Amino acid sequence: MRVKVSFLKNRKILLLLFAELAMLLIGVSGLFGKSGVILEGQDTEWLVDEGIPLSAGVYTLKLYYEGEGDSLGDFGVEAENPMYKTLLCNNVPLYAGAGESACQFYLLDSVENLRAVLNVAENVEVQGLELIAEKGGSRIWLFWVITGSLLLDGYLLAAWRQRIKPFSAESRLVIFGIPGITLVSSLPLLVDYTIMGEELMFHMMRIEALADSIKWGQLGVRIEAAWLAGHGYANSIFCADTWLVLPALLRIIGFPMDSAYRIFVAAVNLATALIAYASFSRCFRSRYIGIFGSVLYTLAPYRLYNIYNSAAVGEYTAMIFLPLLAWGFYRIFTEDPKGKGYFWNWVIPAIGFTGIMQSHMPSCELAVGFTVLLCLVLWRKTFRRRTFIVLLNTAGITVAVNAWYLVPFLDLMAADKYNFNGNGYALIQSRGLLPAQIFYTLQADAVGLGAALLLCLVLWLVIRRRNSGSLLEEYWKREKRAGDIAFGMTALALFMSTCLFPWDLLSKSSRFAAAMADHLQFPGRMIFIAAIASVFTACVMGVWFLREKAGTLSGKTVLAFIGLISFVFGSYQVNDILLTRNEVVKLYSAQSMGSTAVLDGAYLPIGAEVEHMTYHEPVISEGGSMEGYEKEGLSCMAYVTAEKESYIEFPMLYYKGYRAKALETGEMLTAVKGENSDVRVLLPEGFQGTVRVWYDGMWYWRLAEALSVIVSIGLLMYSLRMKMKRMKQGAQR
Repeated sequence: MRVKVSFLKNRKILLLLFAELAMLLIGVSGLFGKSGVILEGQDTEWLVDEGIPLSAGVYTLKLYYEGEGDSLGDFGVEAENPMYKTLLCNNVPLYAGAGESACQFYLLDSVENLRAVLNVAENVEVQGLELIAEKGGSRIWLFWVITGSLLLDGYLLAAWRQRIKPFSAESRLVIFGIPGITLVSSLPLLVDYTIMGEELMFHMMRIEALADSIKWGQLGVRIEAAWLAGHGYANSIFCADTWLVLPALLRIIGFPMDSAYRIFVAAVNLATALIAYASFSRCFRSRYIGIFGSVLYTLAPYRLYNIYNSAAVGEYTAMIFLPLLAWGFYRIFTEDPKGKGYFWNWVIPAIGFTGIMQSHMPSCELAVGFTVLLCLVLWRKTFRRRTFIVLLNTAGITVAVNAWYLVPFLDLMAADKYNFNGNGYALIQSRGLLPAQIFYTLQADAVGLGAALLLCLVLWLVIRRRNSGSLLEEYWKREKRAGDIAFGMTALALFMSTCLFPWDLLSKSSRFAAAMADHLQFPGRMIFIAAIASVFTACVMGVWFLREKAGTLSGKTVLAFIGLISFVFGSYQVNDILLTRNEVVKLYSAQSMGSTAVLDGAYLPIGAEVEHMTYHEPVISEGGSMEGYEKEGLSCMAYVTAEKESYIEFPMLYYKGYRAKALETGEMLTAVKGENSDVRVLLPEGFQGTVRVWYDGMWYWRLAEALSVIVSIGLLMYSLRMKMKRMKQGAQR
């Protein structure tokens, strides 16, 4: 307490705190400033020709128009003689049938003359413009003031504590090591653009669609309406968006899309370094091993490749949680089953599986598959009564907590065929790696383990037969056994990643094997498992070096040397990416992405074509007529008359869970899949009234959601109760 008081009495510290408070008040005052429509009207020539002065801030320009055709042009804004990076804006395309389009732009300084730029086709009739001032600038200011203040104050508090009671060498290694690892892995983010990975636009569209849903108050939405010209896309059902809430909230605050994405990647790098450190240091009860494992894992070439070359958001996010599985199962299989607290060993792997499942389902399937293999290898321990109960708890609690996601996922999987599971036998062997590629060390397109991990595997083979000397033999036997299993899994995963593994033969053997191969898509994904298994092997090797002399070198020196190799090669890789990746994106106006960035359309029902999903009114069959039509998100209404049995098709992509009814009578109507997988509502003969159709999911999905909430709250309350009980017992002592 005396440290805190004296810290706050320091004049420089007080001046800093007052400066932070002043900047905070500036941001807060901006939230109460003017916002809303600045100008609107049909007369647009003066805004196009003359322009208006504007102060710094975040704005949206809306264009209202009518036009038909494939290419209607685009629009945006420009300023005369702006200073460098004063105006951040991308032109936004126009789409037939949409009727309006919005362009968000950023002014970092005042401009004297900002003009609208309309590059529209001759057949486009401009009906009006609307300029809207937003409060995003103040919110962005507040975000950086709060974030910067917390980081700076934390650093100063740590420096003050260092003067009073110096940190140990191990603590300093962690305090500087984790930020250093994060910085090296985040170098390609410290630019004013985003490297164009293969899946980047798809995941940016996921972020934008999720942000739109949150702004509309549609929390826990299953199908986001922003996709495919308002038709919707079941991305959130098949690929959970849980961790994308962070960049979605940054978009809602007002950040440009590429800035929100880069902040998210930096957060992923930090989380990976921290969780890897926590997991490996707890496994082997050594901070040195923790930081050693964190360096190797966070800078693993395959992880960096997934981030910057592939932009595989799901997979690199899932890699945050893999070390938790290594830690959790190490405890389950090495601790005494009769020991106190053993039954709670399910907690760590359950958190790990939940994190992976909420990131990327194919990665979760890989993790589950190798977990089953681990349990079979250690079958004697697996089927011990107490261990088996812990494993069952791990599986059961994981399923219960994630039931809200799993039930809709499995339900829709069984309800229809989609591009990712409707292609019959998946012959993926030709996509496998060449054996030589596993040993590549200097490359931007990383498909192997990298120099540091390969060196660790070689060293493990060298030392594994040596005894521990002065160490207790029982402890080293346990760790050596763990290292052998991890090495074996590394070798198996590497073999399965190559073109030598008989994937095609397995795919043809059964529908189940074909489905698994189809989900895997690329055998190279097996490096996902090889990375964590090889790092675990390296950590076991590190334990041996810390306890034994390696010739004239200390164990810490050997680990530092290998860690340095990882740092050097990781730095080379990220710098090489920066120097050689010519395709980059500066995405300020997210609306310029369009709505069709569905990658390979994996979650489209078979037969649905993206080209046919445009902005259009409902289509009614012969014998029916329509008067009036409204659409908001995935809810449509139309007044229809049916002289005979007919149908009306709404511009929404059909998935199981759509509902339709007649508003006047409350009669439920039948909604089925129509042409090009649009939602078709069947109309009985003589029907006249307003048809409303909306996406509601299934009633039993609500039960799954309730189960997840009840189990999660129950576990949280029980853990808090146990923690308070331990604190009370400690106080009594």
